[in-house]
Amino acid sequence: MAARAARAERRVTPAALLGVALIGAALGAGWDLFHVRTHTTIYASGVGRLPWWVPLEFAFVYLVGVLGIRALGAPAPDERTRARLAFEAAWVTVVYAMTAVLHRHEAVVAIVAAVALASRARSLRSLVRANPIPAAAIVAGGPVVEAILIGAGVFRYTFASLGNIPVWLPLLYANAVPFAIRLAEAAIQASDREPARERAR
Repeated sequence: MAARAARAERRVTPAALLGVALIGAALGAGWDLFHVRTHTTIYASGVGRLPWWVPLEFAFVYLVGVLGIRALGAPAPDERTRARLAFEAAWVTVVYAMTAVLHRHEAVVAIVAAVALASRARSLRSLVRANPIPAAAIVAGGPVVEAILIGAGVFRYTFASLGNIPVWLPLLYANAVPFAIRLAEAAIQASDREPARERAR
């Protein structure tokens, strides 16, 4: 009963979900463009080799992620949520760019991505402990979905030694776990503020 009540309090409104979709489309496509421009990944089609549906794909993935974290995790928004989200967005941007620039050197990318995780082990550990199912789903599910898409001929990585994906890909998703959780917290926080704004009118 307590868990059900907690989930009910962590509601996400349609307006907040729209915001999540827009963020997903913009950031996801922007990050993916790092890989396209550096030939880390090569799509089978698309303008500049970035297909038109990529922003829609990321919008959908972010929506599923936020709703999944809300239902299966323990997001806890507070007064620092927006600042934390901005920090995590910057963190993933830097790590993503690093994987693009150094993609020819898989081992180096893997080491740098692992060091990035180790440098924030304490905060990362607390987030994962509070959200173990979403964290595991992101780290394991992301590479699996990409491997399936590659197998279907949608795109490919130029350098890949872990089956058809790079050895560093799970580490990239691990670095994105805090961002996903903070995005869910921001969506919940925005949803909580909506009734207050409506009452103020």
